[in-house]
Amino acid sequence: MRHGPVPLARLTLVLVYGSLLFAPGRVVAEDAISEQAYLQDLPVVLSASRLSQPLSEAPNAMTVIDRDTIRSSGYRNIADLFRLVPGMYVGYQDGYSPFVSYHGSTDNYARRMQVLIDGRSVYLPPFGQVDWADIPVHIDDIERIEVIRGPAAASHGANSTQGVINIITREASGEKGGRLSVNKGEAGISDTVARIRGAGSDLDYRLTLGERSDSGYASAVLNDSNMTRLANFRANYHPNAMDSIDIQLGYSEGVRGIGTVGRVTEPFRDIQTRSDFEQIEWTRALRQSDEIKLRYYHITRAYTDTAMPLLGTDVILTQRDEIELQHTFSPWADNRVVWGGGMRTDTLDDPASFSSPAPTVKQSRLFAHDEWRVTQSAVLNIGTMWENDGIGHHNNSPRLSLNYHLTPLDTVRIGVSRAYRTPVAFEEYSNTQYLVGKQYTSMGGLRPERMLSREIGYIGEFPSTSMTLDSRFYSDRLSDLIFLDPNPDGSMGFKNLYSFSVRGFESTLKYRWGENSNIVLNYAHQLMSCAATASLTLSAYNPLLQEYIDQCPKMVPLDSGSIMLVQQMTDDVALTVSYFNQGTLQLLDALEPQTQMNRVDIRITRSFGNLEKSGGGEVALVVQNAFQDNYTEFANTPQKRNLFFDRRTYFIATINF
Repeated sequence: MRHGPVPLARLTLVLVYGSLLFAPGRVVAEDAISEQAYLQDLPVVLSASRLSQPLSEAPNAMTVIDRDTIRSSGYRNIADLFRLVPGMYVGYQDGYSPFVSYHGSTDNYARRMQVLIDGRSVYLPPFGQVDWADIPVHIDDIERIEVIRGPAAASHGANSTQGVINIITREASGEKGGRLSVNKGEAGISDTVARIRGAGSDLDYRLTLGERSDSGYASAVLNDSNMTRLANFRANYHPNAMDSIDIQLGYSEGVRGIGTVGRVTEPFRDIQTRSDFEQIEWTRALRQSDEIKLRYYHITRAYTDTAMPLLGTDVILTQRDEIELQHTFSPWADNRVVWGGGMRTDTLDDPASFSSPAPTVKQSRLFAHDEWRVTQSAVLNIGTMWENDGIGHHNNSPRLSLNYHLTPLDTVRIGVSRAYRTPVAFEEYSNTQYLVGKQYTSMGGLRPERMLSREIGYIGEFPSTSMTLDSRFYSDRLSDLIFLDPNPDGSMGFKNLYSFSVRGFESTLKYRWGENSNIVLNYAHQLMSCAATASLTLSAYNPLLQEYIDQCPKMVPLDSGSIMLVQQMTDDVALTVSYFNQGTLQLLDALEPQTQMNRVDIRITRSFGNLEKSGGGEVALVVQNAFQDNYTEFANTPQKRNLFFDRRTYFIATINF
């Protein structure tokens, strides 16, 4: 069955603007203007400014995916959750390699969005990508995800150019006991995860062990089966009332099928991946809400391809070490300040991409953010980050935002910010025979890409109807974009060649009824344009650059959106229905446009007992792409042109002990 186009844009806009009709009828008492009024049904966020703030006072537009939403979705992969974020793109180039991007310039590396897990960056060199399948964190251990929609370099540095995803895992505190979950279904789906928790007077811990596997897409041209094992440990030690020490350890190893029929450079074979991290964070609470926080982490990622007959063994080893100090304090009653600094070292070992020795990049930064409550209704957020990117650039990323509460339930936000993307190691330093018949020789000297972003947003709460509305208009201009540049010797290099602008509208409408039933509607309308700002080294190739510039407006869908309905049918039965719509778009590396996507996912759950207590649990049936809508996936080779995500059904059983 194939659905026709659904006018999701018009439906959502009717609901969005229709909800505003309730605003004049709301009565706001004079004495209602209080801190509690600002915390009605809006979440408190941590990522935008590094300060704890209600969403209505954050300097950026944000989407919060909470634990209930994660559980209700039934998703196995973290990346799929971002389909619930307006304006965000999620695509797959095979059964285990998702890529997530925001507002255009989308390719399978998505270099312009920062991804954090409990404060540590997993946006790794040499190519500037996130390997979502290899992150040593299980989706069930996520407490919430805060997505900053727009530049946030003032808080999180370079490569936070188009947005930030901050994954916050569950604390190692609370209750004792364990949980076992088993997932079985079509496409070879076989997942098992076990969790043990312990709590004491001064030490709490959580240990998670898991395995996840499936056979990939139902395509004879791809070898994309995959299996991942992971272990994750978190402990919190609080020796006294002031100090807390948080320790996190993670390890994952995987086997991925790789290869494409008919491509001699991509024979069928298996590759091995390994990732681990170690993180320790010390927090000292000072007077009132002041605190000092010191964090250190180490990340290692290894990728081994030992069965590449034409190229020989390909081994990539990436290591990152980072230390950061942060101090939060209130100089006076209406002002909060957070400031600090950090140092990062990225070490690479990748003979297939770099001449020996591979580059080591050392970065340093200083940041400061000031939240000033100018009046009872006006909150001014001012912040900046200065960075030495380790390759000869010193960048400053300022941000200014004013949040004005028209009433305790209605807020307007106006903001402007500057952000940078540092060239990744492969763009700046590549000098090797990377693939058969293709050589990369970077000339270096690349400038950082620069983003200027402006927005105006509105956040409103409608208690009488249990509704919240978050909308914004934005205009982003990204300059000095780095693109492939043919060299005279026949190799490929990189050069700052063009700019693009994205303008649009985004909105999220939430409506809740009862204790466990709600609906969330997301909608995004985007317009994109590009312009060449330099010429290719070989002028004969300039028509190819112009061809790319001409197709640039197609790199974002004109309209996209999602609807997620959670309905508590009875005390122990719940239904989740998610609908996703995305217009046609032409991705950077794709041979042809992706067709319009219409997709429906369904989850039916029956629970028993307390979901967090011993003896409690649930069983669930999940059907993804329930109506078999045949939208095409990302295709960068002719063999992938008819790559479809077929309907998948699987069962999940969970019990606490």
